Amino acid sequence: MAKNDKDNFLLYVPFKKHKDYEIKKGKVLLIFRHDKPVEKLMRWLIKKPYISDIELDSMGSRVWELINGKNTVYDIGQQLIKFYGKGCEPVYDRLILYIRYLIKKGWISFDRGNQEVGGNGNAIE
Repeated sequence: MAKNDKDNFLLYVPFKKHKDYEIKKGKVLLIFRHDKPVEKLMRWLIKKPYISDIELDSMGSRVWELINGKNTVYDIGQQLIKFYGKGCEPVYDRLILYIRYLIKKGWISFDRGNQEVGGNGNAIE
């Protein structure tokens, strides 16, 4: 979908594209398998392991868990405020930067959500 200038980013609905992850000790561990032909060659040349991972911090892990294809960016921010209180302020500035980083890496994508009626109405538990 084409982005409209009047779209509200807080109403966008992020979803995960990177499906290979684990949750260990309350933190998300993104797992990457290097099995493409070029990666196999590089693994052989520089002795890179077949599998690598990235551990997200506690807030990043919480955001990752809340990205389910139903929650809007606004919903995720509200849930962070409930969970962390004032410790995550300014929540939406930080959240938008983090979500844009995840999008740039190709680990998530998003739908525009329901821009006309002010959200998708989904409640978060």
